[in-house]
Amino acid sequence: MQSPLTKLQRLLGITPNSEPRAEDGTSNQMTLSRPIDKIDEDHGRRSRQSSSSTATTESKHSNYILSVLKAFNLRNLNTVKDVALVGVNGEPLDDRTYLMERIIQLAADLPVTSTSSATLTNAFLNQLWTDLQHPPQSYLGNNFVFRKADGSGNNILWPHLGAAGQPYARTVRPTLMQPVARPDPAVVFESLLVRKRFEPHPNNISSVLFYLATIIIHDIFHTSHDDFNISETSSYLDLGPLYGSSDEQQKAVRAMRDGKLKPDCFSDVRILGFPPGVGVLLIMFNRSHNHVAETLALIDEGGRFSKILHPRKGLQKTTNPEEDYDEALFQTARLITTGLYINIILKDYVRTILNLNRVDSTWDLDPRSDTGKAIFGHQIPEATGNSVSAEFNLIYRWHSCVSQKDEQWSHELFQKLFGDQEPKNIGAFVSVLNEWAKTLSPDPVKREFADLQRLPNNTYPDEELAKIWTASVSDVAGRYGASHVPAILKNVEILGIIQSRSWNLASLNEFRSYFKLQPHEKFEDINPDPEIAGQLRRLYGHPDNVEIYTSASLLKQPKNPGYLGAAFAPILPFLEQSCLTLSPSSEATVNYGCVLYKLVLNALPNSYRSNSIYAHYPLVTPDENKSILSKLEKADLYNFDTPTQRLRPEMLKSIEACQLEANNADTFGLIWDPAVINPVQRLEKNTQTETFTLARMLLGTVELQHATTAFYQKTLSDLLKSESYRLAGRLQVDMVRDVFNIAHARFVASLFLLPLGASHGSYNEDDIGSLLSALYACTSLESGAAHRFVIAAKRQRAIYQLAEHIQSEVKSIVKSNGSIRPQSKVELRNSIIQAICETSKAGFSTEHIVWHQILPLAAISYVNQARVTAEGLDYLLGQGQAQLQQVQKLSDSSSAARLETINTSIQDIRGNLPPKVLTREVLSPVTVADDARQMELPVGQRVVCTVKPEDAMPTAWGGELSLGVMLSDSALSASLQVLSGLKNLSRAPGPTGTLRRLRQGDLTTYLNLEESASSSHPVSMKVDWDAR
Repeated sequence: MQSPLTKLQRLLGITPNSEPRAEDGTSNQMTLSRPIDKIDEDHGRRSRQSSSSTATTESKHSNYILSVLKAFNLRNLNTVKDVALVGVNGEPLDDRTYLMERIIQLAADLPVTSTSSATLTNAFLNQLWTDLQHPPQSYLGNNFVFRKADGSGNNILWPHLGAAGQPYARTVRPTLMQPVARPDPAVVFESLLVRKRFEPHPNNISSVLFYLATIIIHDIFHTSHDDFNISETSSYLDLGPLYGSSDEQQKAVRAMRDGKLKPDCFSDVRILGFPPGVGVLLIMFNRSHNHVAETLALIDEGGRFSKILHPRKGLQKTTNPEEDYDEALFQTARLITTGLYINIILKDYVRTILNLNRVDSTWDLDPRSDTGKAIFGHQIPEATGNSVSAEFNLIYRWHSCVSQKDEQWSHELFQKLFGDQEPKNIGAFVSVLNEWAKTLSPDPVKREFADLQRLPNNTYPDEELAKIWTASVSDVAGRYGASHVPAILKNVEILGIIQSRSWNLASLNEFRSYFKLQPHEKFEDINPDPEIAGQLRRLYGHPDNVEIYTSASLLKQPKNPGYLGAAFAPILPFLEQSCLTLSPSSEATVNYGCVLYKLVLNALPNSYRSNSIYAHYPLVTPDENKSILSKLEKADLYNFDTPTQRLRPEMLKSIEACQLEANNADTFGLIWDPAVINPVQRLEKNTQTETFTLARMLLGTVELQHATTAFYQKTLSDLLKSESYRLAGRLQVDMVRDVFNIAHARFVASLFLLPLGASHGSYNEDDIGSLLSALYACTSLESGAAHRFVIAAKRQRAIYQLAEHIQSEVKSIVKSNGSIRPQSKVELRNSIIQAICETSKAGFSTEHIVWHQILPLAAISYVNQARVTAEGLDYLLGQGQAQLQQVQKLSDSSSAARLETINTSIQDIRGNLPPKVLTREVLSPVTVADDARQMELPVGQRVVCTVKPEDAMPTAWGGELSLGVMLSDSALSASLQVLSGLKNLSRAPGPTGTLRRLRQGDLTTYLNLEESASSSHPVSMKVDWDAR
C-alpha cells in the first residue's frame, strides 16, 4: 500500500529520486517528475532558438510555475492532505467534509495543462466509473427475483453458465501422453479399492455426514446416460434432490397451493437407492420448507404476499392471483430453505471435515463473510456463476466410508433388484437399474420409502423418521482410503472409471501440479502401504500415469487423526477449492456457529429434546461427541441420552379441564427446567406441590394491588413526559417500547428483587426485559425447541448472574425473617419480603424459591403485563374507541364516576384480549374430562390450555393466573388514567402505528422491529396526540 507521503508526492507530480541531482549538479532531496519545461507539449521542447526566444519561453515557464504554486494555497493544501490520508486505515469516506467538492475546486484552480490537474481529473473520473458495477451483476424484475429451477440465470450475461443440461467444466488441461492400454476397471477395483474388512473412521464420524455428502453429490452431479459430458443438474447448491432440476420436476414435487411442497417427499429418484437416512434428511428439508412457507404467509411483511390476492385500491389483480401467490411463497421459502442447507454445509459439514469440532474456536471457512470475501487480500467475485468440473466429480466420492450397517442395507437392496444372479456385465447392471426406475411413480408422494406407511395427512410418523435418524447418528462410518470400498459397489465403481476415462482428463500428478502441490515421484508417495504401492506400480508403471479417479481415495492418511483438517486430509485442498466455488455468490452464536439442530428440531419437535446431542452434533457419534465436549467443558449443555418419542402436546378446551390443570399442582407442573439455564448445579425440575406458592403468598399481601396501581400511575406519567417528542405538529411516542415495556421492567424488577440501574451493575430496562422474555420462552411451548435452545444458550450466563443476585437478596430476607421490611419505604418490596418469608416457612429452600418461584414467575408476569397493556391499547385505538372516548370525557369528572368508567373499560378490554395460555407437564397419571372427551394423560405429557379472557376471574384459578389478572388490571387502570389526558390520541400513521403479531390458533407471538424474529412480548407501537 502506498504511504500518505507517496500519494501526496504523486498528486503534486513529484517522485522520489535515489540520487537526486539538479541540472547544475547540486544535490536535491527530490526532483519534479519531469522538468518544468516539459510539463506540456508547448513547453516540452528545449529551445534551440535565439536568446530572446529563450527568454520568452522562460517567462512563460515562470508564469506557469507561479500559477501552479498559486493553486496550492492553504485551503487546497488541506485538500491534498485529506486526499493523501483518506482510506489509509480502510475507513469509508466521510462526505460531510465535502472532500469530493474540494477536489473539484482544486482541479479547477490548477492550470489545465498541469500534471496535477490531469492526475486529479483522471482519478475523479476513475472513481465515478468504478463506484458502479460494469457490467451490472443483477437486474430488477420478476425474471430475476428468484432462482430458476434449472439453475440458469445466476450470471445475467451468461445465463446458461452452470445450468442443468450444460457440459461439465475441465479444470486442468492434460499435457502428458498417457498409455492407450489402461488397466481393466474391474482389475483396478479388485486390486486397489475393494474392502477386505471393515475399519471404523478414526474420528468416529457418523454416517449422517456422508448422507449429507450424498445430497451434495446428487445436487451438483447427475451425469447424463446419453452423453457423459452433460450434467442434468445445476452446478449450484440449490437442493436439487429435493426441488428437482427442471420446471417439470419442480411442479411434480409442489403442492401448488400456499407455496408448499407435497408432504414428506423429494424429487430425485436416485435417493431411493441409498440408505433411508439420506431420504430422512431430505424429508426434514421438505418439512422445513413447508414451515417457512406457513410462517412467511403469517408474517406477510408489508403485505408482500396478501396484496397479490387483495391488491390495494386502484390496482388490478394479476391474471392468476392464486397461482402468483403460491409462486411467490414457494420461491421465497425455497430461497430460505436453500440458505439453511448452505449454512449447514459451511457451518456443520465443512467444520467437521476440518476437525474444527474438536477445538474451542468459532473459526470457519465461509466465503460469504466479510473476512471470507477478502481472502488473499482481494474481493471474491460475486454473481459470476459457476460450472462444476469433471475432476471434482471424480474426487468427491465417499464409497470407502460406507458403514457396516449401510453395507448390509446395500446387499439387501441389490438382492431385491438382482436376486441371486450378479449382473454379467455393466450393460446388464445399468439395464436393471433403468427398469427399476421405470417402476417408480412420477408423483413423488406415491413412491415407497423405507417400507414406511403414510398417515392420513400423507406424512410419515415422526417416531419412524426419528428412529432412522437416531440409528444413523449412532452408526460410525468407515475409514477413508484404499481397500475399503464395499464389494457390493463394484459395478458402481467400474461405471465411474469408464466415465472418467471418456473425459480424457489430466493425470493425478498434473492435477496436483495445477493446485501447486508437489507431484508424486514414486508410488510410495501416493500410499506408503507396500501392497497398495506395489499394485499401483504393476497397474500403471509410473506415477505420472496414475488416474485421478482411482488415486483420490488411495492417498495416505495422517498419522494423527486429531490434527485440524486431518479427518479427510488427502483431498482437503480440493474440497476447500470446491467449497469456495460452489457456495452462492450472494456473530458466531451457539454451537460454535453450527446450525443443523435448527433443521432437526423443527422437523421432529417431539422426537428430540432441545439440547439433545442427536440434534445438535449428528455428524459425529454421540460417544465421540461426549468425549470432545467434555474436553471443551461444554458437555453439561447437552443431553446424551438415547431419544425417546415424546407425545404431542394436548390442547384442553373446556373451562373445567383448564381449571383442573391450573389448580392441581400435584398432577400438573410447570415445564420450566432450571437445568436449561444452570446445568452445572444439576437443579432438578420442580416436583413439589404448589407450583407457584410465591404467587399465592403475594396475593395474600394487603397492599400489593394499591401499590401496583400507584407505581404504574407515576411511572407511566414520568415516562410519557420524558420519552415523547414533537413530530409534524403533534406529540408522538413509541408507547409499547419506550413507555409500557420500560414501566413493566421497572415494576417486575421492584417486585421480584431484580437488579436494575447503575447501582446494580450494567442492567437497564432493556436488559431486564430481554432476559425475562427469554426466560418466559423456556416456560412455554409458544416457540419451537430450536428457538428455546438458542435463547437459553445466549442468555445463560446473564440469567445465572441475575439469579445469583436475587439469591443473595432472598438469603438476607430469610435470614432476618423479614425484619428488614419496616426499613423499606417501597410497598412493592414490602409485599415480596412478606411473600418470601411465608414461602420459606412453607418448607421451600432459598435455591428453590429463586429458581422455581421467582425467576419463572417474574418472567410470566413481565410478559403478561406487556401483552395486556399493548393489546389493550391496540383495542382502544381500534374497536374500543368508544370506551377510550368515554374515559377521556370523564377525565375532569369526580373520581368515583371516573373510576367506575375505568373499571367498566377494563372489563371490556379484558373480554377482547387474546386467550391466556397455560402450559403444564403431567407429573402423575390422570384422567381428564375435556368436554365430551375422556383423556388418559401419562407422565410427561405436555398439556396446553387456553383460557378465554372473560373466564380468567381471579377467584377461579391458581396463584399464577390470579396474580396475573390482578397485576394486569392494576396496570390497565393506571394506563387508562394516563391515556385519558391525551387529546385526540390515535395510532401513528403507517406501519409504526400497528402492533405486529403472529396468531396461530389461540397462540400469539410478536415480531421484532425488523420482522425477522418472533418475541414473547410486544415490541413496538407508536401513537400520537395533539400538543396542548
